[in-house]
Amino acid sequence: MIFLGAGASKGSGFPLANDLRLLISSRDKWEEALVQYENKHGLANRPITSLGLQYWQNQTRALDLFRNGGFATLDEFCKLAGQFRFQDEINSLRGLVRAALGLFNPEEHFEKSEYYGFIQSLFDANLVDLRSDITVLTYNYDIYLEFLLFRALEHRRKVMRKGASIALSEGDLKEHSDFENILNCVTSGFYSHKNLHWLGEENSKPQFRILQLHGSIGIADNIPSDFQTFFSTNALDRAQVLFQDPPSSVPPIMFPWEIISEKGLIPRESSTLGNHPSLYSLFSRIWSQARIEVEAAKKVSFVGLSMHQFMFDGLRFLFQDKTGELEVCVANPENVTGVQGKSATHWAKQPHSHAYNIHETLKKVAPNISRKGYVEGYGYSDGDFTLVKDLAGFVKTQMKPI
Repeated sequence: MIFLGAGASKGSGFPLANDLRLLISSRDKWEEALVQYENKHGLANRPITSLGLQYWQNQTRALDLFRNGGFATLDEFCKLAGQFRFQDEINSLRGLVRAALGLFNPEEHFEKSEYYGFIQSLFDANLVDLRSDITVLTYNYDIYLEFLLFRALEHRRKVMRKGASIALSEGDLKEHSDFENILNCVTSGFYSHKNLHWLGEENSKPQFRILQLHGSIGIADNIPSDFQTFFSTNALDRAQVLFQDPPSSVPPIMFPWEIISEKGLIPRESSTLGNHPSLYSLFSRIWSQARIEVEAAKKVSFVGLSMHQFMFDGLRFLFQDKTGELEVCVANPENVTGVQGKSATHWAKQPHSHAYNIHETLKKVAPNISRKGYVEGYGYSDGDFTLVKDLAGFVKTQMKPI
């Protein structure tokens, strides 16, 4: 079980929480990003800056409330605004987040992304099937990991067909259905979001899945088209899609309280997703499946994840019935990895570190587990956690089959 946070996407060029907050709330930062975008692509006459500034200007009501209210995060603003029927402003910010993240195309510098090594480690020994002993739970809104896996699966099957088209004939309906389920597994159900067959039951056979717990900037109606927009379309065409106002669809970025409360899953009639029954069904099943996967996991890893208060109810829902021994790994750049012969762990010495926050959270949400960890490269316990530095180090030292 691998939990991914924003730190896992940093190497791909996406802004982290505070950088994203400043990018969308500051007109100067927004214009600077637009100009850099144009300069990088050699665009004259500033067509994207004009589009982007007009789009930003159209969101000023929401942005004024967000910025002038002194909110530290988008979550804080949307939590308060959601209680007082500011749904239009919340949706405005969802679209702005999609546009902001869309300004960064990691495929232009793919060699810097740590996701490529991660992708390679997710395939089975036959190089075609995905490992059934891994589930990825991600809190990230970006869809780069999902795109890379989607593309890898299609191309590996193209190799199997000796370069022939992967289009399937009428006689291949079962194969098509199975492959659609696989593509849903790697896109958290957004390939065909009304088809929930890819989500298993409590006693179903283990299968690789990506579960996007907080939704996505990808539009659920046609995720392959969105992959094209974000990662293949030329810069100007991409900007024209991202800066549509009003947008053709509100991106299904989901805030924790829209699906989970301290009592568990929120009933559809009480959720802001109640007017979108297919999305409510998808997300409620995603969280239910994630809980099943957590209960079955022998190892849980937190990669690039910083804990915050709005995650607590969801983590309690996932872990509250977890018992027994559990290997726990924390991957974060601030970690000091273990030293042979020394058992003191870094999180115990740094009470404001991400690892310490995870330690404190697990004590509350999973009081019935017995945690263990291993020093990198050695076979003995360092206490409660295995500590590594980043996603690349995690892939190198932690991705062997359990």
